[in-house]
Amino acid sequence: MTYKQPFFLDELLNGMTTYTREGLPDNHQLHIVASISDIDYDSTKKAITWCHPSADNRQEIIEKTQATVILCDKSIVLSSSMQSTKTLIKVDNPKLAFTRMIRSITIDQNELGIHPSCVVHTEAKIDASASIGPNCTIGKCIIGAKTVIHGNCHLYDGVIVGDEVVIEAGVVLGAEGFGLAKTSEGAWERFPHLGGVRLSNRVEVGAGSTIDRGAIQDTFIGEGTKISKAVHISHNVKIGKHCLITGAVSIAGSTTIGDHVWLSPGVTILNKLSIGDHAFVAIGATVTQSIPDHYQAIGRKIIPKT
Repeated sequence: MTYKQPFFLDELLNGMTTYTREGLPDNHQLHIVASISDIDYDSTKKAITWCHPSADNRQEIIEKTQATVILCDKSIVLSSSMQSTKTLIKVDNPKLAFTRMIRSITIDQNELGIHPSCVVHTEAKIDASASIGPNCTIGKCIIGAKTVIHGNCHLYDGVIVGDEVVIEAGVVLGAEGFGLAKTSEGAWERFPHLGGVRLSNRVEVGAGSTIDRGAIQDTFIGEGTKISKAVHISHNVKIGKHCLITGAVSIAGSTTIGDHVWLSPGVTILNKLSIGDHAFVAIGATVTQSIPDHYQAIGRKIIPKT
């Protein structure tokens, strides 16, 4: 992903209604999107950046930054040293405002349509505005509008993908779940997996992740949920809306996860558990019991969120 250069501050502010502007009044012509501590760019070019409101020394950080335009919280004071060099855009949520500003000038490099190297089922239904990258295998699936599937992905039959979904490289959706039945002789036989995988609108799935199809009902991922890299989601899992599933998480089968849940890196969740709305699971935790709404799991403890 890249952004157009140059761009103008007024262009970025267009549509924003709740902000305060202090410092230089110019409609700056900007060339660089920078981190606040970045000094490895031509200082003659003007940059835009943002400062996290939780930084203890954010006033000092903003005083020292090379950037010309800074999105910050309302506690920052426009000092005399900044009045002639910087423009402050004060907002309640600098990260969100910065995100929306920069996305408004990004250039979409994904070509619409299906790359000629792909293998696609003749009965697949793919919206004309979707983008399917090279070397993908698409089974009898439904893929919605403005969805982007990057290269080397495999979607089995029965996968339904909503609108504006992003699937990064190397993802496998809809493989048979690891469900087995044991015979009287101690051998294992595959349980039939007749379900599929459903990704709701604006879901993102990170590179190298796998989501198994359901045994009878579909494995389901709710609207706006973001899944990072190398995540495994087993058969029959149900995940709610706007969850964050970070890197290397493993969710065992038939687990139900509510809305706005945050799973930190390396989390393992045992099968058939229930994770409540707004729950938080700390890095590396192994979850062996259900978690109520608004609780957090840290190590072996499950305690209320503070």
